[in-house]
Amino acid sequence: MKNFLLLISLLLLLAYTPSLAQTSCDIKGSVTDSTKKAISGITVKITFGKDSSYTTTDDRGSFSFFKISAKSILLNVGGIGYKNYAAKYTIKPDMSEIDVGTIILKGGEISLEDVVIKAKPVAIKYKQDTVEYDANAFHIQEDDRVSDLLKQLPGVEIDENDNVIAMGKGLTKLRVNGRDFFTNNVKDFISKLPAGIVSKIQVIDDFGDQANFTGIKVGESQKMLNIVTKPGMDNGQFGGFAFTGGTNKQIGGNGNVNLWNATKQSNGNIGYNVADNGAGISENRNIGFSHSDKLKDKGNFGVNYSYRGGTNNATNTQAVETVSSLGKLNSQIENRSSSGNNGHNFSLNYNQISKKVFLLSSASFETNNSQSQNNSSNLQTGFTRQDFINNTRGNNRSPSFRTNLEFSKKLTKNTFSGNFSFSSSSNQSEQNVVTNTLYYNAGGNLEKDSLLNRTVYNKGGNRQFSFGLTYGISLKKDTLMSRSLNFSYRGSIGVTNSDLQTFVLNPSTFSSTRVDSLSVLTKNSTLNQSLDLRYYQTGKKGRLSIGLNARPNLIRNEYPEEGSTYSNNYINISPTFSYSKTFTSTKSLSVNYNGQNNNPGISQMQPVRNTQNLQNIVIGNPDLKSSFSHSVSSNFNYFGKKSEISVQSGLAFSATQNEIVNNIILIPDTLGAYKQETRFENVNGNYNVSINYNINIPFKSRKYTISIGGNAGNSRKTAIVNSIRSFNKGYNISQNLSGTMNTKKLTTTISMGYNMDTNNDNNLNAFSAGPTSYNLLLNTGQSFIKTEGYQAGLSSSLKLKILRISLNGRYNTSKNNNNSSTTSLQVNTQIHNFNFGASGTATLFTSYYLNFSANKQITRGYSFNNTNPFIINLGAEKAFFKSKVLSCSINVNDLLNQGNNISQQVLGNSVIESRSNQVTRVVTFGLNYNISRFGGKSFRLRKD
Repeated sequence: MKNFLLLISLLLLLAYTPSLAQTSCDIKGSVTDSTKKAISGITVKITFGKDSSYTTTDDRGSFSFFKISAKSILLNVGGIGYKNYAAKYTIKPDMSEIDVGTIILKGGEISLEDVVIKAKPVAIKYKQDTVEYDANAFHIQEDDRVSDLLKQLPGVEIDENDNVIAMGKGLTKLRVNGRDFFTNNVKDFISKLPAGIVSKIQVIDDFGDQANFTGIKVGESQKMLNIVTKPGMDNGQFGGFAFTGGTNKQIGGNGNVNLWNATKQSNGNIGYNVADNGAGISENRNIGFSHSDKLKDKGNFGVNYSYRGGTNNATNTQAVETVSSLGKLNSQIENRSSSGNNGHNFSLNYNQISKKVFLLSSASFETNNSQSQNNSSNLQTGFTRQDFINNTRGNNRSPSFRTNLEFSKKLTKNTFSGNFSFSSSSNQSEQNVVTNTLYYNAGGNLEKDSLLNRTVYNKGGNRQFSFGLTYGISLKKDTLMSRSLNFSYRGSIGVTNSDLQTFVLNPSTFSSTRVDSLSVLTKNSTLNQSLDLRYYQTGKKGRLSIGLNARPNLIRNEYPEEGSTYSNNYINISPTFSYSKTFTSTKSLSVNYNGQNNNPGISQMQPVRNTQNLQNIVIGNPDLKSSFSHSVSSNFNYFGKKSEISVQSGLAFSATQNEIVNNIILIPDTLGAYKQETRFENVNGNYNVSINYNINIPFKSRKYTISIGGNAGNSRKTAIVNSIRSFNKGYNISQNLSGTMNTKKLTTTISMGYNMDTNNDNNLNAFSAGPTSYNLLLNTGQSFIKTEGYQAGLSSSLKLKILRISLNGRYNTSKNNNNSSTTSLQVNTQIHNFNFGASGTATLFTSYYLNFSANKQITRGYSFNNTNPFIINLGAEKAFFKSKVLSCSINVNDLLNQGNNISQQVLGNSVIESRSNQVTRVVTFGLNYNISRFGGKSFRLRKD
């Protein structure tokens, strides 16, 4: 018995001895997708011997295993929608930890040996700062572009110019697989890339690359579009060459070639086009190149050069109806202009991102030269009668230089970051302004003819230096949560010089005299600072940031010729708050608050009469304070996995302290006419609150879809006329309902909508502040006019192998009125627009294409003569070679020559109708060579 027990003890000892030699080792790593964005909820499995252990990644994509005793392990990483990753690691006796680094999962199917399991695609997923759409859940045709896919995504809107908006915000940056894509311009590429290469579309709230590295995401985010490609589709060649000639003296050619291979991107473009647009000959020239690539393991670099130049001629007519307390004013404006420009841009960039270090640097130089000539007339009737005839010639030169550096360093526990930038620009312009003002008496007879000839020289420059430092102290960091305390300082110093000199020509002696009252030398200095203390917490499903911000600022204006100096010192203190919660992959919530300083411009502070426009003399206010805007926003997103109903909603509120508004002062003269002075003042009490939503309800695997969306808002704006303040409160409502049937061959959409606005979203830039005479009493703060509109539409398209036909019909009506009880002050206009169209493309003998489009427009209500045009366009194309990359074509645009360009807008207290004159009937001949090859596969994209 003793021998038996001894034998058992020896066997146990021998069995246990190897384990004593094994090392206890910790395993850790992180998981991202191909965009380098962390993926949470990914299953990670390690197998060692007959044992195994599981975990899932946290919100930062991190995972870890502790005290693993084995000689080797097999690591498996995978999740739905991603290709499985597997790797084997050997554990040496002296190892206490293995960091497997960052594992990049590529999108794809789940493969189990010879069996491919295709899970039903989840159309929408919500992640931290990201809304992700699975392209497989939407209907894509072989010749569709990315823009066609975007039009199907709930919450995403795209217009005819390829401007993309997601939940009320424009998408400003484009990336593919998480990398900058050529120019990063969304519009440049969504119509050039085929939808067939897309695995996922991501709409990201982007806080910047530095924030992604440090994990500290604060401030205002921008909407970014990221395209995740299918496996093997992260490379391609696209672009082409085109040569055209036409009956409107049109001749030209363009070439654009893009070479893309993951991190390596090269582009070359060249173009020259000239045509008669009806107002004169217009010419456009461009040439450029760009290249970016990886420098082994040291980072990425990029270089870019572009040149653009040309001339343009234009004519347009406007009818403006303005209402005010003085009465109604009608203006008939004719404008003819010609302009030319030449500009060069050269830039370099270098970035390096490792596990511990982030570095981003760039430098750019740009120069622009422009010349312009403008002839305009403004005939005004109503409570006053006066005419303005202007002739303006000018030239301008403006070179600029900018450099920027951002860096971050992850220390043992803490993080240190900084950023520096410097910019320098100059501006030199000369402008000759001849103004002829005609005054009339009460009987309508000419009483005075005034002529003034001025030359204005303006020479200035701006230098700006900005810097910032941030230090983050880690309070806690593990696989579940990270907490930190962050201290940051931001500062910027700016110096702007302006030398404005005005000379008036004496018509009898032909000599020029400097006008001291219209000339000034100014030096403007600003010091903007920001001190920020912030607590930051991020976990698996949520993020919280709360803190306090102080912004001391200094503005100093010096006028050496007058020997005077004006200074303003002030400080704004505000809280900072940001919260986001991803409850599940189908439900998320975010709340943010931001505060921002806005300094007045030098023209707003310059206490000198700017008489470039004699009808609107501008005088600055040197005592202006900087405005401070408060903005609060919240977003809630929901997606039902079973029902596939998606809800995206947003709430926004903004208010501004010391907002800078115009004080319009009317100055009557002895001839019964009026002149206008625009001054500037700080006001409080302006605010804006708005909500928006989109509900998408699909049926039958998205064969049928109902979409309900809209927005509503309330705002208060301050208007100052003759130094008397008034407050305008108003509402705006927009509601849309649409239903779509989408099959492989047929797509039909029915839509209707309503909009109402009683406090119009005004934009002063829509009217020139220069010498061109526009409407007296135009006040973008006053809102006397209510605008209502109704829309209804029906469109259908049939997609067959050799034939595509689209039909559409749309009705729009827009009504403007001010409900005035005084007949002479009433504004009551209504525009009705019926639009019916058809278009199609037929393929004959595999390489011949015929296309047509016809559109009949019936419009009522414009003051301009309207011909209710019927526009017919015809075309034919012949493709060559098996790949059909080469083609020649002939196109006839506006066969019946009935085109016109008429539009209407409401701006503050005015209703404005515009018409531009241009050639619309043109016959063009073209030769095209198209390149569209991705992942070794050729795509022939449908033309617009």
